[in-house]
Amino acid sequence: MKSTESILNDDHFKLLAFLITSARGCVGEPPLYGPLRLVDAAARLVEIMKKEGKAIPEIIELQKLIEEKKDLVMYDEEEFIKFLDDLSKKLAEIIKKQ
Repeated sequence: MKSTESILNDDHFKLLAFLITSARGCVGEPPLYGPLRLVDAAARLVEIMKKEGKAIPEIIELQKLIEEKKDLVMYDEEEFIKFLDDLSKKLAEIIKKQ
């Protein structure tokens, strides 16, 4: 990439910017917003993986689960934590299969 304009359109750079600004945002936010931002970043990473042809169906399913359940943090913290546990288990299953 040669120009600043092209870097701003790069999906990797967009994720980097999201992570850095999220880190700063977490300083003053409620504690569970950190995990919310991390799973949001995970979903964004899966999107990049899809574009690059690197996302297997099981990973795409993780992304769908994140999109469906990440808002739980706003109204049911206990269920949000259970969702994070479930997401971690599903990731472990993917790892075991490889």
